[in-house]
Amino acid sequence: MEAATHPLTLDDARALRAAGDWRALADRGAATPPEVLAAEPEVAYAYAAACRHLGDARRAVQVAELARDEARRHGNRLLSAEAVNLIGNACFEQGRLEDAERSFAELLQGAADWGDEEFTARASNNLGVISNVRGRRDLALGYYERAAAAYQRIGNFFGLAQTHQNLGISYRDLGFDADADAHFRRAMEMVDAARAAGVARAETDLESLVGIAETERALLRARAGDGALAEALARRALQRFRDLGEPWGQADALRVLAAAARAAGRDSDARALLDQSLEIAREHNYLLPLAEVQRDRGLLLRDAGDTAGAVEALTASAAHFRTLGAAAEAEAVAAIARAVGPHPA
Repeated sequence: MEAATHPLTLDDARALRAAGDWRALADRGAATPPEVLAAEPEVAYAYAAACRHLGDARRAVQVAELARDEARRHGNRLLSAEAVNLIGNACFEQGRLEDAERSFAELLQGAADWGDEEFTARASNNLGVISNVRGRRDLALGYYERAAAAYQRIGNFFGLAQTHQNLGISYRDLGFDADADAHFRRAMEMVDAARAAGVARAETDLESLVGIAETERALLRARAGDGALAEALARRALQRFRDLGEPWGQADALRVLAAAARAAGRDSDARALLDQSLEIAREHNYLLPLAEVQRDRGLLLRDAGDTAGAVEALTASAAHFRTLGAAAEAEAVAAIARAVGPHPA
């Protein structure tokens, strides 16, 4: 108990972050006085990163803003950029896409001014994700191409893995499943390359990328009707995310596991899995997973003849997509709700 409540030192923060021990880092960060965090912005940043990994995006933003401001005051440009990137990611997870976009645009401008390829790539990747969520596929692909070129120039395998993940999602959303799968497989190859090159990256970060690729490949197999392979991939991803303690990944893997169950004709299993996914998404207020799982629940309930339940879930999904700025997806889901039955009172 004593170790869990002992304030963070800089050496401890670095060691826990490198080990990916996010729970210990968050507990120690919570026990660290605000004035200590302000005096050592790297400690504040590490604490914020732990909060984000564990699903507390609101706290992550608060602490990352402190880290950003103090890093700027200390003249630490690199740490301030890391904090801005973290703020953008945490805002995205909360569904605050306007705030996230402002953070990533600020980061991209600063990186361009400094001639920093690493942050140019990271900001471009993240702006691409926001563009894709909003249905601006061409713009998203343009951002990803910029990110890939920058990562290629500096030989950053981890960044290339992230970019291939993002490209795969965009191609999947465009309906090019074969191209999407090729990018997901390429992402996994880049993770192997990063490990072989001895990249200074927490193993948990690499494992998380593998879990995302497995989840996305599982979804493609479920869409193709191969429930058995989809289930195997999704279960493997779910276990990775549970081991990592990453709630976002768990929510997504459970949703895809439900799609695999539906592909295998096991709708009752799918409903239970979607309910688990929804519970995690609600607990952490993850807007995109909420939108996606409610859409999938609505379609399942519609097919099961539960008109009222289907309309309620689909209407909630459309509202979440609309909040995210995903207008086309929101209207598509709302149209399904209208076709199923009257809007709930």
